Amino acid sequence: MYTYVWTVPERSGPGHGDVDSVIWMYHSHFVEGKDINTGLIGPIIVTARGASKADGSPRDVDREFVTAFAVFDEAQSWYFDANLIRHKQSFPQIAPSARTTLKPYLIYSINGLIEGNLPMLTMKKGERVRWYMFANANEDDVHTPHWHGQTALSNHMRTDTIQLTPMGMAVADMVADSEGTWLFHCHVNDHFEGGMHARFTVLR
Repeated sequence: MYTYVWTVPERSGPGHGDVDSVIWMYHSHFVEGKDINTGLIGPIIVTARGASKADGSPRDVDREFVTAFAVFDEAQSWYFDANLIRHKQSFPQIAPSARTTLKPYLIYSINGLIEGNLPMLTMKKGERVRWYMFANANEDDVHTPHWHGQTALSNHMRTDTIQLTPMGMAVADMVADSEGTWLFHCHVNDHFEGGMHARFTVLR
């Protein structure tokens, strides 16, 4: 996953409604469903002119995390047929007719990883942390990112759970105040059970 940083013209003044940086999504429109399920989707971080450091990151935060909540349907990937042939010997129960059975090929992921395999997201107590979150485009991509042990501000509300609809985007600001290692996951039961969970650590 690649993150691009853009700088936009100065905002019109107080009450503009945006924080100093926001997320925008890019994805392929060639054969949209197949392209996205092959991984052609990612974030663009846009920082307001006059609100950024030299590297384009916003001055009002100490740390940023981007998390993509995605249910990838491998049966809709450009690589599905080749993968099916390659793994046929290892998994003899897989047959071409299995394309009609979606469940075995759904991957419930955060940044493309499942079952807590996302590298540890680490921050320090008292740091200002900005989370950029977005969802994939499949019909199952209704997500509720949820932090254990912390709260964040999003859309003028303090919360520990964010709502994402298919192709939806959200920004949340957190000041980490509870030390320890905590769970970060989608609160949709099927997604959590399918592996859509990770961990983050707050250091002293």
